[in-house]
Amino acid sequence: MDNLPNRLAAVMDAFPAKTALYCVDLTTDTPIAAIREKERVVSASTIKVPILCCALQDVLEGKFSLEQVVPISAQDFCEDTEVFEPNYRQDGASLWEMLYWMIVSSDNTATNAIITLLGFEHVNRYCQRIGLTQTSLQRKMLDFPAIAQGRNNYTSPADLYRVFSRMYHGEILNQPLREIAFDFLTRCRHTDALQRYIPDPVAVAHKPGGLDHLNHDAGIFLLKNRPYYLGIFTWDGPALDGQPQQNRLIGQLSRMIYDAVKGGNLE
Repeated sequence: MDNLPNRLAAVMDAFPAKTALYCVDLTTDTPIAAIREKERVVSASTIKVPILCCALQDVLEGKFSLEQVVPISAQDFCEDTEVFEPNYRQDGASLWEMLYWMIVSSDNTATNAIITLLGFEHVNRYCQRIGLTQTSLQRKMLDFPAIAQGRNNYTSPADLYRVFSRMYHGEILNQPLREIAFDFLTRCRHTDALQRYIPDPVAVAHKPGGLDHLNHDAGIFLLKNRPYYLGIFTWDGPALDGQPQQNRLIGQLSRMIYDAVKGGNLE
């Protein structure tokens, strides 16, 4: 049967990578396409979305304030930072700004400083609390010795749907903090995956992630009449970090879904 899920699956199966996809109509919470959506895979930077929500929940509960300064230790500093560069801002920044850079620029130094502030166990308990079953934070960003020791970060398209949909439907945080989260996510500066082939000026609240042989992107297309969640994860593929092959696949699948939703042709 030549329906949208089958067309998506055919494209995914023809590409030399493992792929999982989950797309859900947020007006009804009805799946549009679900292909290996519960597959637990290495998360790359998509793990930063539950970290963001955990930090904002702590703000809501009065454990932290958005104005407090989060320091950067030598152990948390990553050479790939484009924000906390030599002789500039290396003493830290407010929690609000750290969260901003973690999401908008996917800054790993900011992320590591926030993980130090929150703690691994606390983040993982929060993930369990909001119903995430395939998500686990076991290492900091770019901690390759930890990976060699068998510790990694994991999530799934279905788990990120739970995070995004619960924010969208007002089931976690409060309205001012959800507005902060969506403001950050819609200002993400990396648009070469889900939005790669979409010409329209549609707002997308999302978080991509990438490592060698691994590219993910997940978030909400904020269409006026039919907002939808889309998470596409690719791994064990040909792209080294920064190469486009797997993001092209994500872009192709995303455009297929976008055209179908926009045209009302989901058969």
